[in-house]
Amino acid sequence: MEIAFTIIRFIVAVLTAVTGLYIVLRPESYAKLAEFSTVNSRGRTEVKAIMGGTFIGLGVAPMILLGSTIGFIFLGIVYLFIAATRILSMFVEKSFTFTNLIILLVEIAFGLIMVIPV
Repeated sequence: MEIAFTIIRFIVAVLTAVTGLYIVLRPESYAKLAEFSTVNSRGRTEVKAIMGGTFIGLGVAPMILLGSTIGFIFLGIVYLFIAATRILSMFVEKSFTFTNLIILLVEIAFGLIMVIPV
């Protein structure tokens, strides 16, 4: 029973990561579903970074930490995926706004604080 439950968790993690990748690649489609605005580059970057990055991180972290309960590292991984997605999207969408840069710095700082061993 434990092996079956682990397999189900792995499948859910993969589906979560794939959902995130879809959001990153098709932000307008997801935004329409979630009723977000993607009429400008700032809106598309926000959808990709927050929604896509979060789903990717949440899906990949359990695979990296399979069987582990280290919550701080998990949270750090999520923050770092959000930051990486935001950076990529800022280049693709040419959305180097002040708010994007500030939020990016916070995401990187929080991620590193959570994953660096003390």
